[in-house]
Amino acid sequence: MPSRITWLNRGLIIYIFRSTGWIGFLYLIGLIFALPLEILTRILNEKNEYVEFENLFSSQQMIQFVLVIVIPVLLAISLFRFLQIKQASDFIHSLPITRGTVYFHMIGMGFLFLALPIILTGSILLLFQSAIDIESLYTLTDIWSWMGITFLLEVVIFSVAVFIGMITGLSALQGLLTYIVLGLPVGLFVLLAANMKFLITGFSADYYLRTNLNGISPLLAATEMEKITFFSFQTLIYALLTVLFSFLSLVIYQKRKLEHVSQAFVFSRIKPLFKFGLTLSMLLFSGFYFSETTGKIGWIFFGYVIGSFFGYYLGEIVLQKTWRISFNHKGYLAFMMIIMVLGLILKMDPIQYKTKIPDEREISQIYIGNSPLYIEEEIPYTGPTYLKQKENIEAVTLMHQQIIEKGKTVSVGEWSDAQSVFIMYQLKDGKRLAREYHLQNYDSYLPLLAKIYESEEYKKTVNELLNVTTEDVSKIRIKASGQVDKSVTIKDEHQLQEAVHALSEDLDNQSFAQMANSIGDYATIDIYLKNKKIIYMNWDSSLTQFSKWMEQTKRTRKARLLAEDISYILIARTDSQIYNSISAEELARQIEQKPNCLKINTLSDIDMLIDNAQIDWDGEYLAAFYYKDSREVDIKSFSGDHVPDFILEHFNE
Repeated sequence: MPSRITWLNRGLIIYIFRSTGWIGFLYLIGLIFALPLEILTRILNEKNEYVEFENLFSSQQMIQFVLVIVIPVLLAISLFRFLQIKQASDFIHSLPITRGTVYFHMIGMGFLFLALPIILTGSILLLFQSAIDIESLYTLTDIWSWMGITFLLEVVIFSVAVFIGMITGLSALQGLLTYIVLGLPVGLFVLLAANMKFLITGFSADYYLRTNLNGISPLLAATEMEKITFFSFQTLIYALLTVLFSFLSLVIYQKRKLEHVSQAFVFSRIKPLFKFGLTLSMLLFSGFYFSETTGKIGWIFFGYVIGSFFGYYLGEIVLQKTWRISFNHKGYLAFMMIIMVLGLILKMDPIQYKTKIPDEREISQIYIGNSPLYIEEEIPYTGPTYLKQKENIEAVTLMHQQIIEKGKTVSVGEWSDAQSVFIMYQLKDGKRLAREYHLQNYDSYLPLLAKIYESEEYKKTVNELLNVTTEDVSKIRIKASGQVDKSVTIKDEHQLQEAVHALSEDLDNQSFAQMANSIGDYATIDIYLKNKKIIYMNWDSSLTQFSKWMEQTKRTRKARLLAEDISYILIARTDSQIYNSISAEELARQIEQKPNCLKINTLSDIDMLIDNAQIDWDGEYLAAFYYKDSREVDIKSFSGDHVPDFILEHFNE
């Protein structure tokens, strides 16, 4: 009687279930602990009260994340483990079934092991939802969304892991490469952007890196599953990738030679791709590392050489499966020559990236600042967020032109002691053009910057108070700076109008120098609006009209830092770069240990120091402020014209 070969092979299904079914069971247990049991404990808490949480993804979020990224990879390795072991491979392929049938059984059971735990967990959640009134915890829509998004993320990760399993003969390498491939798009984008700023003047890495990159990689998307919408372009891409990788895996499996077990890569053409891909990644990473730690061009190029050599050597170790390798110098030198040629092409700027400035007629609005990190921040008041007036657009484009011209002879690059300028043009056709410069010759642009920053339009952009009326303010609270317990609250309608008017007048009259450097840290001002929002300001020496008004209303002594609040001040010359990671207490101890330390305890001198102190620590002289009623210490600094004469006389003796 002839044997009958059916597409659905019962024996193979039983074999798969016995060898791999434990992973599906483990996944089910993990989901039950992460969701039903967690929700049950919330329902049956001691006070018998329901506790709200954001969504189903937030329930034991770390457990869910680990399950989503680990279970699919573990499942793919286990299902196709037979491709990495000769005995198992011979057994499976000796069965009277085609490779296509084997593949569809394996991948079909894999999808089933992923889907069943999700369906069973979702059923339990549905049972809870129908049996108990827990609308405050989750809804029916939340359940379906959780089930769909979780399954979609897992199958795309699973399909990538299966694809990697088809090109490698080592299970450990399959798992490692799966995570590398899944994270590669984001990793390469970040490394390329971080290194491009050294090759192309004006390239803003922060501008491109500030965008949300999580959707590019399913691994990163799994960290914020609650932000994924099931019916969206992102999920459509994941579905298409699942189909694509599953199809490619079938094609490769049918062409794979069975004897290629226990080999790093079963196809010789993949070996150079892996080796040079690893070399490029290590080159970029090492260059980025030295740029962040030193900021020096010489060290950055040293990082390129060391990183590329290490990456190439590591690639050979993996491929040859021994650290005692025969190093191919010609291959490495050829790779480095190609990289240098590409670098030279970028430096030559064939597309005129460095000199591109939009025509003023094409510009809709402009953003200018020190960094691109806040260009999309929502402003908590109604007012302009970009510069649109013709005068400001002309001033910004003129400054941009000067940066390009001076950059040919004056150093423009990524240096630790340079000032940053970020410009972004919003064009009328909807496109954007962004440039960021780190300028050694920053002072030469101060007249143009002052013209921009002192304009009425810019001041309304950065000062929230200039975009509200006195009727919008409910109260003002003023609290003394430093370790001093003094504050006043203004609620009287007439006095609120006077205070807001004085503050607005000061903001209108501020110079660029006063806006750039806050001198005289007296108090903080919190302006409470009737719409529940708060405007935060600092009371410093530039707010002259407000200071006069506070004196007239006899509130100054109750609201701001005064000389009588301070016991003494220690001053020392700054002799090294100060980092924010150093605590104020540690810095105060360093100041005390200076042999030429200056101690100030007279009220008139202390009052002068308060008026001229800046909050940051990068001035020419550092000062430790010690208070009468507190053991805490504050660190401030002095620089430029704001260094009192008695400090200069002491340290120039």
